[in-house]
Amino acid sequence: MSSEARPDRHALLECQALLGQIAALRDEGDADRFAADDRYRWVLHRLWIAVGNEALAYTQAIGQSVRADRTWANLYDLRNHLAHSRLPDIDEGLVRRFTWARLDSLQAAADQFLQALS
Repeated sequence: MSSEARPDRHALLECQALLGQIAALRDEGDADRFAADDRYRWVLHRLWIAVGNEALAYTQAIGQSVRADRTWANLYDLRNHLAHSRLPDIDEGLVRRFTWARLDSLQAAADQFLQALS
């Protein structure tokens, strides 16, 4: 099986790509736009859900519990919150923190996990 076809590598590559899309959106806006623009905010929600799905896919591919590593557990928890909460119940402060304060460190972590596979 080639390294490109490996499910763990595929999940990490998808995660990287999604985090890159979030970074691009983050750079197009700010906290004011996040608060005022429903569409902008909801697109970020959907991307974070997709990242959480890839976190779960990666941990399943390596046979590890999603809770075994804090990086993946945090992404999975954010995914669950966004995917299973009504819009009025979403903690938008949490989404803002992941988008503006934690995104760069999450991208670096995903890069490190991918490099470890090489």
